[in-house]
Amino acid sequence: MRPLESYLVMACAVAVLWPALFGTRSRRGVIAAVLVGLVVVQWQVEGYRWPLLLLYVVAVGMAVGDVVAVERELPWPRRVGRFLFGPLGLLVAAAPAFLFPVPELPVPSGPLQIGTQTITLRHPELVEEYGERPGSRRRINVQIWYPAHVEEDAEPQVWSPDIDYVGPALARRHRLPGFFFNSARYTDTHSYPDAAVDEGGFPLVVYSHGWEGFRTNSIAQVENLVSQGYVVIAIDHTHIAVATVIDGEPVYIDDGALGDPEADVAVRQQAEAAIIDTMAEDIRLVLDEAEAGADGAFGELAAAMDPTSVGLWGHGMGGAAALQVCLTDERCDAVAGQDPKVEFLPDAVLANTATKPMLFMRSDPWRDNDNDAVLRGVVARSGTITYWVDVRGADSSDFLTTPVVSPIAPQLGMRGPIDANRVIVINRRFIAGFFDRFLLGTGSAALDTVDFSEVDVEVIDRR
Repeated sequence: MRPLESYLVMACAVAVLWPALFGTRSRRGVIAAVLVGLVVVQWQVEGYRWPLLLLYVVAVGMAVGDVVAVERELPWPRRVGRFLFGPLGLLVAAAPAFLFPVPELPVPSGPLQIGTQTITLRHPELVEEYGERPGSRRRINVQIWYPAHVEEDAEPQVWSPDIDYVGPALARRHRLPGFFFNSARYTDTHSYPDAAVDEGGFPLVVYSHGWEGFRTNSIAQVENLVSQGYVVIAIDHTHIAVATVIDGEPVYIDDGALGDPEADVAVRQQAEAAIIDTMAEDIRLVLDEAEAGADGAFGELAAAMDPTSVGLWGHGMGGAAALQVCLTDERCDAVAGQDPKVEFLPDAVLANTATKPMLFMRSDPWRDNDNDAVLRGVVARSGTITYWVDVRGADSSDFLTTPVVSPIAPQLGMRGPIDANRVIVINRRFIAGFFDRFLLGTGSAALDTVDFSEVDVEVIDRR
């Protein structure tokens, strides 16, 4: 809980227990002033969150009771009842605030500070096929994180700058109330907007989210990479992302892009392949702008990137798009996919021989199915090294930043039963270790000395 939220809980506890312990109420109005004052200050300073609603009601109710109560001394029966049942009622009122706290992002493990900027890219030729403006030039938002010099009084960026649109849209996708992810608006990252960029060419990693994802849904892993000496660019794939904001206007996911859910498999396959192809074109656009240097869309930030050392990384459909680019574009030097949805990639793409190192992390629902068989085929035809990683107890959402959302996320079906802190460490070990070896060239110790009981690693070397 945040500090003022904790103080409000403690003040309510005092208001409940003082008369029970001492048999008399405090001077009239004192408790009322403290409780109402804390509610107002907390609301104004830290901000309203729906899990605090019951606590607000209890605090204001006890404040009113303190003012209007005629009886200032409590007989023993009432003292005992208040002592037994008062804390229980307070626990019920405060429980949502503990079960749905403001998410805290893990501290990056590297020594470098992190700057960030978000810009909109326009495809020079690609025509938009989805959404309400088909036929116009496709536009995408990209967020760049880079090693930076950060001023002492700088304010960090929040987890999702577009949370007013992303939060409700994401909640609706999970059949939850639109306000459910309200608390995430108060989550600070370890990245600072427009911080001065560090000099030097850092390896570039491009991140591609999955269907109904968004560009910061793997922020914990992104920041960890950047703190260790990478530039990371994450894409909001327009109309594939759950929501984004372009030129001040919200743009939402286009469910029609998947086609008719009642259509036969061939039609569905064609629709998904088209989506992945569009995502692959978004990745190529980012690589084009990085190659353009200071004259491209990234301007002075391009000086921090080494366009000759490029890693691609994605989740779900984004993992498939990253693999598609790495199979067909020489600019890719290594590719990592977390539950990459490759089942519907065209045969012409899958027939390519992989020549760049690959890492595939897979959760429980994504193992031993048709998609897995297609992915195995890519590995079997490759001429490179592949790390095939099974994470037992993980759901696909555990490869994102979902583990920090709530301690009861597994019970809500939002993630797997694996411990949240454990899966964060696992993600860091493999994503950073893989790119460290094949982009930074720092050796393979992080990959070759894995000691997680939940993880099985198969190294397939076809070089």
